[in-house]
Amino acid sequence: MNGALCAAVVFAVLLANAAAGRAHSLASTIVSVTMTRPGTVHVTIAAEADPLIAKLEALAGVAESGPPATSGERRARLEALFPTLRANIDARVAGEPLVLELQDVEVDDTAQTEIHLVATLPGGPQDLTWRCTFIFGAYQLANGDRAEDIQWLQGPQTSAPIALVSPHTDGPSLAPTLTRIGHSLAMGALVVYVIRRRASTRSVRL
Repeated sequence: MNGALCAAVVFAVLLANAAAGRAHSLASTIVSVTMTRPGTVHVTIAAEADPLIAKLEALAGVAESGPPATSGERRARLEALFPTLRANIDARVAGEPLVLELQDVEVDDTAQTEIHLVATLPGGPQDLTWRCTFIFGAYQLANGDRAEDIQWLQGPQTSAPIALVSPHTDGPSLAPTLTRIGHSLAMGALVVYVIRRRASTRSVRL
């Protein structure tokens, strides 16, 4: 009886350590949500490729394969596992699920990956909530490049609402003003040139 109990305890410890190791391997994951233009939301998931591949394969219930050897292999596996990734993401706008599509997958020589997702936002700027179940540990959720809008989430925790604001609505655009200034300077330069030209012509005649 004592032997069976000890074996069960050892197995439980090993299982816990494995789960902790896998959670830690995704602890460097950063999710960034950005509204790059009106009506379009971009989501970037930055993580270590190999642990993410292993986690997604486990969630998909596929037989664990050997570790990929090249960036191309990692990219191909992540692209093939996108349906599983999307099934473990719950992004909502005004309470309605946001349909995310795969835009592209980047993998560098250090086996770091960035998965770029895109979705069409119904209506104008709104609030978005994020939740995912492919990360066990803590990770960052960022609203674009705004340092003050970073949230730390734990596993399947739902985020606080993120205000999606189009970059064109952050404030009045300076483009029309700069264009008018440029035209004014050009006209001023033209007037000065004409005046000097006429003055030079008169002096020659005299």
